[in-house]
Amino acid sequence: MKNVFKGIGIVLLTALAMTSCKKYDNGGTLRKAEKNITNTWKIDAYYLDGVDNTSSLLITNFTETFADGGVYTRAYNDASGDPKNDVGTWGLDNDKSLINVSGTGSYELTAATSTVSTSDYTILKLKKDELWYEFSNGGSTHEFHLSPN
Repeated sequence: MKNVFKGIGIVLLTALAMTSCKKYDNGGTLRKAEKNITNTWKIDAYYLDGVDNTSSLLITNFTETFADGGVYTRAYNDASGDPKNDVGTWGLDNDKSLINVSGTGSYELTAATSTVSTSDYTILKLKKDELWYEFSNGGSTHEFHLSPN
């Protein structure tokens, strides 16, 4: 009987270890997703359909804040240099693979893309010092690489 309980305990611990170590494709664990995303992030790189287009960005000083309580803020200077701020809400889906942002408008990234808007960002990498996500808009895939501001 003792061996049965010991065997069940080992199976349960193994199952727990396997589920608690789920990771994003490019790094970071899902277990720490909410803790790691709660921060103010600045853009380091922007990819359009897999090609680095960081130098083509029309916006500057781009930051996103995912705050406690689900408060989301996006701040940047537009192509004219005018400061812009969007405030909305954010949350992670049940499997922590998507960030849902609501209450914000569209913004112009590059001359080629015109304005973009989305509510769902697919998390590619999430560590305390890196956030990578992507979204589709207008038939293109937009990928952001961010670091803490």
